[in-house]
Amino acid sequence: MQYSASLRYLNSFLNLERIIASSKNRRWNLDRMRFLLTLFGHPEKAFYSVVIAGTKGKGSTGFFLESMLKESGLRTGFYSSPHLTDPRERIRLNGKIISKSIWTHGLGEIHSVLNPSKIPGSLGAFTYFEILTLLAVLVFRREKIRIGIFEVGMGGRLDATRLVNAELAVITPIALDHQAFLGNTVAKIAHEKAAVIGKGATVVMAPQPREALWEIKKRIQQQKARAVKFQPLGAEMSVGLLGDFQRINAAVALRAAQALKEKFQFRLTAKSILKGLQAKNWPGRMELVGRAPAVLIDGAHNPVSIEALVRNLKRVYSQKPRVVIFAVSRDKDSKQMLQILSRYFKSIVLTRFEGPRSQDLSLLSAQATPYFWQIFLSQNSLEALRLAKKLIPPRGLIVATGSFYLAGEISRFQKGRKNG
Repeated sequence: MQYSASLRYLNSFLNLERIIASSKNRRWNLDRMRFLLTLFGHPEKAFYSVVIAGTKGKGSTGFFLESMLKESGLRTGFYSSPHLTDPRERIRLNGKIISKSIWTHGLGEIHSVLNPSKIPGSLGAFTYFEILTLLAVLVFRREKIRIGIFEVGMGGRLDATRLVNAELAVITPIALDHQAFLGNTVAKIAHEKAAVIGKGATVVMAPQPREALWEIKKRIQQQKARAVKFQPLGAEMSVGLLGDFQRINAAVALRAAQALKEKFQFRLTAKSILKGLQAKNWPGRMELVGRAPAVLIDGAHNPVSIEALVRNLKRVYSQKPRVVIFAVSRDKDSKQMLQILSRYFKSIVLTRFEGPRSQDLSLLSAQATPYFWQIFLSQNSLEALRLAKKLIPPRGLIVATGSFYLAGEISRFQKGRKNG
């Protein structure tokens, strides 16, 4: 199988990330993922697994943990989502995205084994995320990693990553998000996310709202799990990713690394911790992808994350002329996100990313009208980027936010990459 053929094969599966799905949809279950893992001989049992659930900071927390483990000499795999420009970004080995040959070999193996005639019809269609999760597990087994880090896609209770049966569960800060799928209160969302905590697991969690903490503690008690107390980073420790919120993510990752040290007895030195926390190559999180004018992309896609983004923009870029490019998925609280953005930006370019999940410009325009001095509409992200560059001088700042899909499209245009 050639690389281009592997992409076509992957894209033949139902991609729920790119369509408007219902919370009542029968596709939300673990039966297919359980079937796949059984069919391939339970590859998830070949390594120790860590699963990371939460509303914000999952990817960054996994990135910090991966970086510290790599600096400590452990062979590590990291599965995250979504990707920005290349689907291979989702599967990393020792801090680098997997090669095209490893990617193609893995999907070729799946293609050769997954005989449609032998799949029970009751399972329904396999999804893009399920196949990618299987690919990650197969790659980790084949490459003989010691620790596999898995970022939960959404929720936890019915997420494909839950079936890796992680012995270490990491819970990042929980807030309202994906309410149509997970519930309309923080407690209901926490209940879904805490379901990744398995029997006798070790649990590391960030500071949580009271209602989320109650649900997590209840799950810990039910599963006879062991909780590791959160400790903030010391003032002497710096982190490589922009944003004060990254210190929480880094602190959670450090506690997870310390819990793993108890299990594996590896050398987690002060040097490996500092080098791991100061790693910077994690895309889409307050990432500068252009200069003159500066272009910054951030995958913030809920009010809590937008609030953190604005707070840090005020601190780092307080004096620059600025404009924001904004696109968002239909299931997000776009009105509140726009209101928060208006505390820092007076001008906004509203646009759409590719796919039907992108919110209508007419609705965004109506929501933005009370808050912004200037509102511009662009039918796609490339047009939005070109317009934004005309609106401010070379010393100014363009921020693209509201969705990882928008961040990925802007990143491709800035870096001259073709759609992967």
